[in-house]
Amino acid sequence: MEKNEFTRDYLVSRLICMDKEVKGYNKVYYKANENLVDYLDVDFADKKVLSVLASSDQVLTARFLDASKVDSFDYNRLTLYYYYLRIWSIKYANTLYPDVLRNNRWLYKLLQQVKPSSKEELKALQFFKRHVYQDSDLSKFFFDIDKQPEEKELFQSPEDLKDCIDESLVFYHQDFFKPFHLQDTYDILLLSNILEWARGDKKKLLIAKENISKLLKKDGTVICSNLVNRSLEQEQQIFKDYDFHQTGRTYTYTKR
Repeated sequence: MEKNEFTRDYLVSRLICMDKEVKGYNKVYYKANENLVDYLDVDFADKKVLSVLASSDQVLTARFLDASKVDSFDYNRLTLYYYYLRIWSIKYANTLYPDVLRNNRWLYKLLQQVKPSSKEELKALQFFKRHVYQDSDLSKFFFDIDKQPEEKELFQSPEDLKDCIDESLVFYHQDFFKPFHLQDTYDILLLSNILEWARGDKKKLLIAKENISKLLKKDGTVICSNLVNRSLEQEQQIFKDYDFHQTGRTYTYTKR
């Protein structure tokens, strides 16, 4: 993470904590808004996974389900800082989610315990220390939880994830509606509800499909969520050469 990137990320996050909008950034999901229990329909054991980072729940769930490797991506770089806050919450405070929605006292105490083991983790520590010093309203750093669909988690306590937090994170700053230039291929892609953000734009969906085709191994599966009850007819036509399966609001495309 370059110094100018870090400075830009921090300054933008300050604006977001003031309820301002900045192109290329957004608020962060405090927790997943999809049914992660549906992931049990797919075998993650010893699989290589690429996941949207978002709230970090998807990444942690893939690790929890014994994936051999979990890489991540997101168009919003602020998710990377939140990932480390999630890890610290589990590791030092024994809680699944950080208690930062009311005030910064809890966060101040947590940050005193953090011992960063990488440059990226050190930057995240500096990031949140600055927010505490400036007394940022971190409740505005996140999307309003009350307006999100209710998620269902596979893990029930921090203890469930204690073996899932020491892996180093591979992160790609990537908009999935732009070409994803990556040599690696994966058994499973976790896209959450990214495809519905195409808003029915066929061009965006075709780019997303091209990315999926390049990133996914033969017989690999992409797991998606339909959180706004949209029609999948157009999307299914674009993915007609993939096998489709749906369980509730979760659906998959499997590469033939």
